[in-house]
Amino acid sequence: MNSLEAQQNARFAALDPLLPPIAAPPSASSEPLVVTAGGRRAGGLLTHAVHAPGSWPTLWGPSEIRDLTAVPGDSGAAGLAALLGAWRNRLRGTPAGPDSGCTLTWPSRDAEASAVLLAHGFAPMTCLAVRPPDPPGEPGTAAVTVRRAGEGDVEALTGLRLAEWHYTSLVGTAVPRPGARALLRAEVVRSLRFGGLVWLAEADGVPSGMAACAPASPAPGDSLHGRLLPGHWGYVDTLSVAPAARGGGIGRALMAVAHRELVRPGTRGTFLFYHPANPLSPVFWHRQGYRPLWTMWIRRPAWS
Repeated sequence: MNSLEAQQNARFAALDPLLPPIAAPPSASSEPLVVTAGGRRAGGLLTHAVHAPGSWPTLWGPSEIRDLTAVPGDSGAAGLAALLGAWRNRLRGTPAGPDSGCTLTWPSRDAEASAVLLAHGFAPMTCLAVRPPDPPGEPGTAAVTVRRAGEGDVEALTGLRLAEWHYTSLVGTAVPRPGARALLRAEVVRSLRFGGLVWLAEADGVPSGMAACAPASPAPGDSLHGRLLPGHWGYVDTLSVAPAARGGGIGRALMAVAHRELVRPGTRGTFLFYHPANPLSPVFWHRQGYRPLWTMWIRRPAWS
């Protein structure tokens, strides 16, 4: 571990006890970025990814992503600002169409960094939120039956996931793409066949909501490494309530069942992703006991 990483880890530990030690992005092609601010060094790694048309990642963001893993060490907000300025200068003149973005993920509790990112044209688009391994909440009084979903529920689950994706395209990172239904259906089938925990809520036999969850453990090289403390976690992948049924407590009923299954002895907690601009989900998830740990910031298009 170099001195910048050690300084960064010390700062993160002071910000939030649930932040793990930092981890480099799993890319051998990362490009280093080093600056000086107020006589102190700050560094980072730049990565560039282009996702193929019709691929799963393109449902949830721009097809071309330029990402900065920032390590300002003890240079603080000034170091982060210098890194963002140097990054912008490096991108100057780079072709970047409308389907592109610059991204950076940073601890949600670092308000000084938030001010810097806003000043550089970034917007908070996604939060990784965590919940301690507390007992599940009460299911409420929604007149629904919640059961484990099976192979015969693929079309109903696909419709619910598609409704959630459409809504997220209005208030989050999802991007309208052709072929979205087929991709979402394939994900539903994969989750049912390969150990996912999927529940369906029904009102008088009519599907009205679904929750898809899974156990997860951060490991070197995966997307959770450096985001969550090591150990066993429960992941809430998707919660969707049919548009006509929202506001009636169905989400609460689904999560009471999901948390009962996910929170096992030895589990550190549960986590999920939500969009701060969504007028529904932040309030709901905070009431469920979740709070932001990381915020994913984006500037679209990349050169803007």
